[in-house]
Amino acid sequence: MEKIDLLRQQIDILDKELIGILSKRLKVVNKIGDLKKQLKIPALQPKRWQEVLKSRKNLAHKLKLNENFIEDIFNLIHKEALKIEKN
Repeated sequence: MEKIDLLRQQIDILDKELIGILSKRLKVVNKIGDLKKQLKIPALQPKRWQEVLKSRKNLAHKLKLNENFIEDIFNLIHKEALKIEKN
């Protein structure tokens, strides 16, 4: 059981890092939203979004991660980013 506890501690640490990174990312999104408002650019930029999604899926493939899983995660991140940019 000690080994599983150690592995779970590693997951806990990584989850904290992941949440911290998401927080930093969304702060940048907020800045982008402000700029888009100033420049009268729509929040949704379909071409940019497709490029982002493609590059993240390519990276997932290189790292031997499930591309659909990564696409799902980034779709959720993008949905939240659009909410922030529209506010």
